[in-house]
Amino acid sequence: MAPDTLVAQLISLAAEQKGLVTSRQAREVASVSPQQLKRLTDAGVLERLHHGLYRLSRVPHDAHLEMRVAWFALDPGLVAWQRLEQEVPTGVLSHRTAAELHQLGDVEADVVELTATRRIRLSLPDITVHRGHLARDDWQIVDELPVTTPKRTISDLAAASLDSGHLASVVRDALTRNLTTTEEVVAVLAPHAFGYGYRALDGHGFLDGLIAQAGVPVNTLTMADIARRHPEAPAFESILRAAVAQLRRIDPDTLRSLRQAAESLSKIDPVVLQTITRNTDEE
Repeated sequence: MAPDTLVAQLISLAAEQKGLVTSRQAREVASVSPQQLKRLTDAGVLERLHHGLYRLSRVPHDAHLEMRVAWFALDPGLVAWQRLEQEVPTGVLSHRTAAELHQLGDVEADVVELTATRRIRLSLPDITVHRGHLARDDWQIVDELPVTTPKRTISDLAAASLDSGHLASVVRDALTRNLTTTEEVVAVLAPHAFGYGYRALDGHGFLDGLIAQAGVPVNTLTMADIARRHPEAPAFESILRAAVAQLRRIDPDTLRSLRQAAESLSKIDPVVLQTITRNTDEE
């Protein structure tokens, strides 16, 4: 095959992977030799990021480049779309890195964290590979990267003994954005309750403590849960109106607090915000 054709195949391959390509992929998929890779790098077509890992020079900024590089390094032989079709793609981004990808809490991900089902050592700096069990429902795709679900991320962070303040912010965002349910969070928190000072297996007490620490009103979580359970239901507003009317009869102060909390939480579903505001207007 002509060299120009090989280069075109390589560029096409990299373009389908957010600009990244490994030397093994180049050889096995595009039949490009290490010598040709070096010439392309010298010519400014490619940029060498690490040993065996390259990036097209003219590609848009990638906010998740470090995460992508780490994931590519776990299995440099397979192309990205083949790995994403696997039941468990060698490894997935997890822990604080997953929280950052999901935009949960205010956790600082100073290293890239991944979880793999077998022991893997990488020579790249600032990368931590955890070993753990993974199933298909433990991960999802975010920006063409496999990342643990919010529920699994909360479980991993609690198992890693993340401080309760940061864990509370992650739980808060996952619940108010309807990314998981209180039942699921209680279940994943329960095994770690004792380590955080709660009764053994007391997931409910652990969650209540985190919610109190994060400053999220229980009524806000209730409304978010209604939105999650009835996202397209025609009767959703009538359900919410009935709940609000009941609150009005019971405790006007609680009703006003609910409205103030809803208005302050910009991450909650806008439908919920509009409905709460419309139905809690003081007469």
